[in-house]
Amino acid sequence: MNPRTCQSGLTYVELLVAVGLLLTALLGVSTMFVLGYTNVNGAGNTTMGLAAARQVLEDARRLPYANLVNLNGFDTDDASTLPASGPELEVARRWRYAVAGEGVGWSFTSDEKARWPALSDQGDALRASGSIEAVQISATITRITVSVSVPGRWRPIELGTLIADL
Repeated sequence: MNPRTCQSGLTYVELLVAVGLLLTALLGVSTMFVLGYTNVNGAGNTTMGLAAARQVLEDARRLPYANLVNLNGFDTDDASTLPASGPELEVARRWRYAVAGEGVGWSFTSDEKARWPALSDQGDALRASGSIEAVQISATITRITVSVSVPGRWRPIELGTLIADL
């Protein structure tokens, strides 16, 4: 038996191919973790945006029916769209604080901050934006549509309801 033909083990080429395959597999798995984290984080933001939209609809249901139209056109990014007064002014300010926190043109008292929850993403304000459309369909029915744009989501969340004056 020739000692040169009976050698066992891997050659350098075989070793390099095996390491290359292993690295390719590990790179694919690590990419899945990054995408998974991004998707979970985005889903959390979507959930918070949906909660904000539901809350403003609930707040609108508690307003006097005649005041609902005062919410029409409110945009959390534009302080000039705030309702002039009344309970709808507080609903609009509370909603702005919840979805976006303080910002240019917006300031809140320490009492308001203590009473109102703010949605946050790992301690930072969610930095979403929202708008309300309140359209009176008839003398006794108003349609409220709430739209919330959440960072990392390509389409805004939209919820709507009909509120009737009985």
